[in-house]
Amino acid sequence: MLVLFLAGGRQEQTAIAVPRLEARRSPRLRFAGVGTLLLICGGIGAFVYAAGTGSRRAAQASATDIAIAITDRSCEPATLTIPAGKASFVVTNRGERVLEWEIIDGVMVLEERENIAPGQSRRLTTQLHPGEYAITCGLLSAPRGRLIVQASATQPRPALTLMDMIGPAAEYRALLSERSAALGAAIDALEQAQSAADRQAADKARFDAAALLPGLRPAIAGDVELEAQFAKVEAALASPAAAASAEIKPAAEAFRAALGQRTILPDIMLAGAVALLSAQDGETVSSEAVAAASHIAQLLLPLTARVDPDLAARTKAVLMALPNDAKPGGTLRSLAEDLSAMRKALALPEAERKS
Repeated sequence: MLVLFLAGGRQEQTAIAVPRLEARRSPRLRFAGVGTLLLICGGIGAFVYAAGTGSRRAAQASATDIAIAITDRSCEPATLTIPAGKASFVVTNRGERVLEWEIIDGVMVLEERENIAPGQSRRLTTQLHPGEYAITCGLLSAPRGRLIVQASATQPRPALTLMDMIGPAAEYRALLSERSAALGAAIDALEQAQSAADRQAADKARFDAAALLPGLRPAIAGDVELEAQFAKVEAALASPAAAASAEIKPAAEAFRAALGQRTILPDIMLAGAVALLSAQDGETVSSEAVAAASHIAQLLLPLTARVDPDLAARTKAVLMALPNDAKPGGTLRSLAEDLSAMRKALALPEAERKS
């Protein structure tokens, strides 16, 4: 049959050739040929069925679904507020190219639907904890939307696991990497200025390097090795002696290398942030220390909102008031208290930490 199909008008010749060919085949080969042909036909049929029914796979929004329309540059609505728990989204592509839709927690993609063709809809069903998330609106370069998940009074607050800490820990690692690189650059500038006997440039580089240290201090809380290396760098930068200057670069390189190998969990960074805000009598908290502690609080607000929405709201209000009242006894004390409460709220059980 296959020879007849390919030969077209030469049916008389193939009609003679086929019997001769069949006469030379064994029964096993004939059955194998038939099986192969059936498989090919079945595959073609499945392909045709899939192509013909693809449009039937488009999701249809029900009364309980949350409808999202996306284009290349936007999504509608751009801000969503929903209760915590199970949620079902139906995402419709109103753009002119294939797009995707994502729910993002910090640097982590929690859920996504990819390859949504123009005019098509896809359903995404997930379980969401209280907090604020970002959503992609079309192309990745487009401004992101907001997904606000509110806690329910009737729903028990979720217990945090180590997986919940991955996003904040990754964001904080990226921040530490930037600050560590800036410290290395400042110390290189100091070394170059000293080699050129440029006292003014050396003093500026030394000041710049010292100003970067408070931003790194929260990462060393409770780590004996890092605390010792940090103290050595701090002491070398504070001393104008030539011997101390020669020790700055090796001390800083050892500290930066050790820091780059650490994964800092929220309870560690919060303990360090509280220490930054705990000024001794007669001392003031530097602006760099306030900025570092505030950044940690801001970073951990979404995670805090999952387990203690009231604490998250209170901390957010304190952060908004901080620029107008940075006195040690005022808003800074409130921030330190909130950070201590956040540390307790976000602490993991010891068994979970070791998993």
